[in-house]
Amino acid sequence: PAAVPEPAFSLSNATVSNPSSEDELSVEDRPKKRPRHLCSLGTGEQVHMMFYKSKPGNVDEFEARVQCAARCFYKMESSVTDVRVCHPCCGEVVFIITFVSLEGLEKFKAGPQRCFESKLAGLLALDPNGDGSPAFSKCGSLMPACHTLDSLVEYLKLNVHGTDHREHDVRSVSKEMEKWFPRESEYKKHITLCPDNPTKYTRNLIFGNEHFDCILMCWPAGAVSSIHDHEESSCWVVAVEGTVHEVQFAMPMLDKKFLQTEKNDPANAVGTCGKLKIVNVAELDTGGVTGTYANNEIGIHRVENRTDSLACTLHVYAPPLKKMRIFDETTGRVHVHLAASTEAEEEKCCHNPAFDVDAWNSVHTVDA
Repeated sequence: PAAVPEPAFSLSNATVSNPSSEDELSVEDRPKKRPRHLCSLGTGEQVHMMFYKSKPGNVDEFEARVQCAARCFYKMESSVTDVRVCHPCCGEVVFIITFVSLEGLEKFKAGPQRCFESKLAGLLALDPNGDGSPAFSKCGSLMPACHTLDSLVEYLKLNVHGTDHREHDVRSVSKEMEKWFPRESEYKKHITLCPDNPTKYTRNLIFGNEHFDCILMCWPAGAVSSIHDHEESSCWVVAVEGTVHEVQFAMPMLDKKFLQTEKNDPANAVGTCGKLKIVNVAELDTGGVTGTYANNEIGIHRVENRTDSLACTLHVYAPPLKKMRIFDETTGRVHVHLAASTEAEEEKCCHNPAFDVDAWNSVHTVDA
């Protein structure tokens, strides 16, 4: 089977990550991370395509040798996930072979492919060197089924419903959000910063309805959120640009007075909480762990930009946050913050697929 990539989402309150020697390095001295590419979201499988064409007088011999090779290729199991042989017409063949990794592909080129091509030497029409080389050959990473920003919002509209986090298929939504490949041309128009406070983070609504809000949050260098909860909502966070740290805390004990006031008059609810205990610290960026998830059963959190560059994250709150508890780590105080209401802005995300796949599937469904 194909290699399974490490999970890009942190879904649980695991033990706090231990500082490594890398944490002590300056930003300049840390090893550079690879830039994120579209196919880095996939399995890492490598697709190899080869096209061969026979000379007019060698078609029969060419076909026999291709037939023999095809049988061998179909039987390959080690390092291979898929083999396809396309036969456009007599005298032409296209092999499409998918490998678990680049290492497997290179071994194939040096072994079976070279052996096969030695048997085609002198038979091919488009072989200037006469060594059996293909007329056309390309290889590359298997492209995953990734989301654009609009298609991700469309997925959320169809699949995220309910009045609290217990009604959500958290892992399925996390996997879909992991498939979003952020393009600056898509999200740049949603970036706004506070001109009066260069370290203040901003919330920029991309889409909202009664079931969820999709928000681009911009984190200037040094920006830090308060420690807060999410009421009954799910909270998904995905790295879009730069690096942020999510610090998760266990939900502390709250005093009775606060809980009673919160129930009757949330706007004026102020109280004390137990000591805040860090349970996990996750570094989120587009080249490593890209996302995280939280709800009040997992804990509460704070988001920080510890770098000297702007960072952006995509947040999905389902249902939209109406209020949240704000915790002060220093004083042990807690109060309620009522969220400002936002109107849905569906016109900002108009999904425009390449073609109507639902219509295709319905027309080409074979009735039982």
